[in-house]
Order: sequence, then structure tokens, then C-alpha cells
Amino acid sequence: MHFHRIKNSIFTLTVSVLGATLGLAACASSAAGPAQAELPKIEIQLEATRVIAEVANTDTSRQIGMMNRESLGKDDGMLFVFKRSETQCMWMKNTLIDLDVAFADESGKILNVAQMKAGTADIHCSKGNAKLALEMNLNWFARRGLGEGHVMRVPESTLQAHQ
Repeated sequence: MHFHRIKNSIFTLTVSVLGATLGLAACASSAAGPAQAELPKIEIQLEATRVIAEVANTDTSRQIGMMNRESLGKDDGMLFVFKRSETQCMWMKNTLIDLDVAFADESGKILNVAQMKAGTADIHCSKGNAKLALEMNLNWFARRGLGEGHVMRVPESTLQAHQ
């Protein structure tokens, strides 16, 4: 009779420990933040350089941005398309790689470029009303002599397709 109780207690304890372990694993995996779903890609022209950029044009995709990515291709980036042209700000929560961000107006004219350190809560804002922000690897713009006043040629359909 006691053997049956002990056996049931061991089973209950095992199930409880297993449940707690799985719960902790789930918390740990989401603690770093969500991963970005696959986003549509477009080609952007910046002077003589072609960029392939993922388009973050929804509230969710803009919020997740480049979180939890370990690398970014040499001429790959992420284009944030905002609902309104206004001062836009970015930060690097749960972002694993250092990035540049170029803020641009509705015509694609770059207002300013900011360097952003991985994992920081520092706020980086546009110097004027921005409709776009292009994130690239750190120093990408400087190495190509691109910055304030240069123009990103973005497909018109991309500017219209935002939520």
C-alpha cells in the first residue's frame, strides 16, 4: 500500500519538475525577444550601391526590427517605413549587432545617420521629419561616403504600402 503512494508521489514529482523545466526553457527563449518573421525584400539604390532591404512596414515588424539577428549581409539592410513623416527614433533592445541607421524623408533624402551600439537602450532620432529609416552594418554609410543629403531610391509602391 505504501509502495503505491510512493510510486504516485515520484510520478507527480517527476511531472512537476518536467513541467517547471519546460516552463523555464520557454521563458528563457522568449526573454531575448521575438524573432522577426520573414519580410518582403526590395532593392534600394544609394548612389552607385545597390542594397537589398527587408521591409518593416507594420507596427509589429517595426517593433521587432533586427532583434536577435547574429549577422547581416554586406549590402543587406532593413528599411523601416513609418505611417507618418515625423521625428522617428530607434533603439537597440535585443539587437545583437552594431548598426548604422539612416533616417530619410518621404523623397528618400537622408536627414542624418546615427551609429547604434548592440544591446543598448540609447535612443537615436531623426533630425527632422522622417518617413524612412534604413539600418545597415556599422560604418556602412561612412565607408561609401554616404550621409546627409544623399538620396535613397525606394520603389514608390513601398512608400505606399504601410500599416
